[in-house]
Amino acid sequence: MNEELLIADEVQRMLNARCEYREGKFHFTKTKKLDIYLGSSLFAFKLDMEISFGHFQQDGFAVNRAEVYLLPEEMLAFEDTLRKFPIPLPIAFRQCIHMNQNLVEIRMESLEPPRHFALRLAAALKEIEP
Repeated sequence: MNEELLIADEVQRMLNARCEYREGKFHFTKTKKLDIYLGSSLFAFKLDMEISFGHFQQDGFAVNRAEVYLLPEEMLAFEDTLRKFPIPLPIAFRQCIHMNQNLVEIRMESLEPPRHFALRLAAALKEIEP
């Protein structure tokens, strides 16, 4: 568990997120501010992105999950950064995208070291931060 705590602390710093341990997994919450324009109206709100890892294996791999919220115009830069990151996406990677004209929700899951997942995700999020 000490190794897992060290990794969780590192991931928390990388993502600049709040962390808690529950149900056998580390859960990270990162708040994203979104400004959506509908006609001449501006709607500003915040959404919590959820990131977690758990089910550690002897080889250092874990099940990593993230729910990320983006504006449609941020999606290309986010996805491009994920694909071109120096640590390639693992074979055991799934992604599901739900999209409407104002908001994109991306759900990701992978089996890899949590550091790799967090480094890639942090780089993609940094690419779209103001």
